[in-house]
Amino acid sequence: MFFQVVITLNDTIIHNQTYSSMKDIANNLSMTYQQVADISCGRVMPKYISNNFPFQPKININKIKKENYIV
Repeated sequence: MFFQVVITLNDTIIHNQTYSSMKDIANNLSMTYQQVADISCGRVMPKYISNNFPFQPKININKIKKENYIV
């Protein structure tokens, strides 16, 4: 299984990459594995979101089956 990660900021794509594991996502984005897992399943915890910052990126993590992945 692969994971497509798209990070947008104000409708501008700032990161679009495919990873082979959630651990790779966490390492590359300097996040914990638990944060990546929460985002992946749509369970974004309120502690990850702060109203103090006017610009917050939106992170979408989508699973891609190996047979659907085109290199």
